[in-house]
Amino acid sequence: MDNITDEQLQNLANMLADGLTKRIYGIANPANENDLMWYADRDDDHAVGELARLMTLLNLYQDREEYEKCHLINKHIKRLEKIIENL
Repeated sequence: MDNITDEQLQNLANMLADGLTKRIYGIANPANENDLMWYADRDDDHAVGELARLMTLLNLYQDREEYEKCHLINKHIKRLEKIIENL
């Protein structure tokens, strides 16, 4: 550690802070730039996003007339709606 300069430590701290900020505030996963994973900074934001995703899937399955999948998705939607009501 004796060979590390203050400037190098500052650069390292800035890179770490930048990476953490991106993960916390919904910027793409920096570990894999081709990955389309995003992070929400609050649990309620994540729950609402998951609800939107499930509703989109429900609509797709209804259009394809895949009613067994609709039933399963609908069960998850109802559970998630209860969670969101209690947030």
